[in-house]
Amino acid sequence: MNLKNFDLTFIHLNDIHGRVNGENNSISFSKLFTFLETLRSDKRNGRVFVIDSGDTLHGISFANLSKGESIVELFNSLKFDYATLGNHDFNFGYEQLKKLLNEQNYKTLALNFVDNEKLNDKILPFDIIEINDFKICFFGLITPETYYKTNSKNIKNLDFKNPIDSVKELLNELKSEHIDFYVGITHLGCDKTTEEDYQSIHLAKYFSEINLILDGHSHTIIDKKLIINNALISQTGNYNNKISLIKVKVDKINKKHIFEYKLLNKNDIDLYEADIDIQNKIDRITKSQENMLNSVIAKTKFPLIGDRDLVRKGETNFTQLITDAILWKTKCDAVLINGGSIRDSIEAGDIKVGDIKNSIPFGNYIVIKKIQGSDLKLALENGLKGFPQNLGAMAQVAGLKVFFDSNKPPLNRIQNIVINDTPLNLNNYYHIATTDFMALGGEEYTSFIHGEELFSYPAVEDIVIEYIKKFGVNSTLNIVPRLITN
Repeated sequence: MNLKNFDLTFIHLNDIHGRVNGENNSISFSKLFTFLETLRSDKRNGRVFVIDSGDTLHGISFANLSKGESIVELFNSLKFDYATLGNHDFNFGYEQLKKLLNEQNYKTLALNFVDNEKLNDKILPFDIIEINDFKICFFGLITPETYYKTNSKNIKNLDFKNPIDSVKELLNELKSEHIDFYVGITHLGCDKTTEEDYQSIHLAKYFSEINLILDGHSHTIIDKKLIINNALISQTGNYNNKISLIKVKVDKINKKHIFEYKLLNKNDIDLYEADIDIQNKIDRITKSQENMLNSVIAKTKFPLIGDRDLVRKGETNFTQLITDAILWKTKCDAVLINGGSIRDSIEAGDIKVGDIKNSIPFGNYIVIKKIQGSDLKLALENGLKGFPQNLGAMAQVAGLKVFFDSNKPPLNRIQNIVINDTPLNLNNYYHIATTDFMALGGEEYTSFIHGEELFSYPAVEDIVIEYIKKFGVNSTLNIVPRLITN
């Protein structure tokens, strides 16, 4: 684009799940701050807005150990302007969320959020600002899937109205305001298994008044400029691996605004120097969490085997402990996760919180999907296609047994599957626990995409810690195989 001057610039993040320090290919906030200050200092960018679309406060230890306070502190330091809430931002409970909202220097918007007890005035439906006689309305939307994608105890007396109905009401309310530009900060997503009224793409199709939708929830990477109806839609994937840079040249007369859209990754932001003050805050928070991470939760007589190479080509006592913990927590029919999500062993002796966090480092949370037997079989074929070679997709299971012939061609190896002591019925539906990563087709578990998501649970490592605290560790090095080959 040849334009050199813009009226508005937006930096958009979504679904970062607590990643702020450059871990696992995420963008470092200390370098992001320098980048943001560079943008703000260049008048050619016009007014710069920094916006987050939810699922921010919960994820890895950095966020979880402070129940989100560490993230709010850094968002304040980076001078965020607006955010909305994702379903996982309720994971610490509503009381904790209200505390976090009181600590924010930025505004949280959610047009369709209803506190039936009216105990919160910090979540605003919308906000209107004016720049040189140009009126911008920012509004937020939370997915109604929050009803079942966080623990129901966390959202007692809260409601999440239909997004379409809520925007209709907003537009009617603001008719006399003569708004020039509508920005939706949404945690809706564009997953095809989501009800149409709850999808950001449908929102854009329905309302020509909306100019920009900064979306989250489905972890979708929109890597090219996507304009539907009159709205540009942004979504950056997840885990702070990418952010979007959106520049807008305003056409006040014809209302046909010119957009420039680009995704930036860690390599782009690493070109900037780390801000010392921001990095010092991150280091201080990390150091303050060391006592919690060093807390001993149990002892083990045998090492828990989680070596990267071993869990990618077979079962171990640790993989079975992890899947058993998930089965216990969710009370589902069966568990299927990938071996590549486990990265390290734990030596015999004391087990510390930090040991579990290091061994299961990704902060993936557990979801229950309603999966047809035929799709479950396809998923298990995918998880066994590399056996006995090293593969990140390697199936790790609980609640079922799989009999397979490793000499047969990949994806055509399974001979029999027994679930709940009964042969799998390809036509029946089962409640299967898996990670959010796999539920969206990660590691080529594409057959999971078809399933309906029913419930959401905490991160895998938190479930394992809870399980070990309650039951201790009785693992030996000798396991009873659940994946049985001839």
